[in-house]
Amino acid sequence: MAILAETCREPVLGHIARMDKDVRVHEDPAKGRLARVMRRQPVQQRGAATVSAILDACASLLNEYDYDDITTARIVDVAGVPIGSFYQYFPDKRSVVHALALRGMETYLREVEGLFADDLIADTWREAMTQIISVYLRMLTEVPGFGRVRFSDMLDSHRLDSSVDQYELMAERLAEMFVNRFGAHGDAPVTLTFRIAVQTADALFKLAERVDEDDRAYVVGTANELLASMLGSVLEAPQERAQRP
Repeated sequence: MAILAETCREPVLGHIARMDKDVRVHEDPAKGRLARVMRRQPVQQRGAATVSAILDACASLLNEYDYDDITTARIVDVAGVPIGSFYQYFPDKRSVVHALALRGMETYLREVEGLFADDLIADTWREAMTQIISVYLRMLTEVPGFGRVRFSDMLDSHRLDSSVDQYELMAERLAEMFVNRFGAHGDAPVTLTFRIAVQTADALFKLAERVDEDDRAYVVGTANELLASMLGSVLEAPQERAQRP
């Protein structure tokens, strides 16, 4: 679980990337997202601890209850903070879930960024893709609430504003890292292709959680094949794709 004081400051990427094709350059792709979700962000350690307690409580409750069964009163009770402190930082429970989703995605992306920055990423984009999928699947089981809040944009029948969309954040950052390391090839729109891949992967991983355990490996394997095909249109040269069976 990320340290919220760091999350609230929305840490900048460890490097400023040069992007090819249609990929936008972002010093901090997450900048402003939490500000749009929260009523205000903490500026002191005590406030950061309060927000952290609220998010941790929400994550714990999401692992035990359906979204509709969670109330602000229940969140503050588990967090051990006054209801006034809740409303000081969040307008409603939906904003807490969205902030939790962003925190989880930032935790995931920082770990992936560490693989690239420390030269621990694989030599080929296909192997690197397998690595980052493994990190994502591990976090689904290890990080409280991470597996539930991935779908927060559908929980209360409201479309999640793109400014706080964790899928968009993930697509932007992964596109930046992969294109910088492996280059962009082909004519497919880079950021959009990564966005499609992220949404597809999320849907299939959701399905993998619902099927019988014996079928789970097949679903994940299918997801890997589809993602390789999608990302190949961006990361693989046309002549290489033509030579594949």
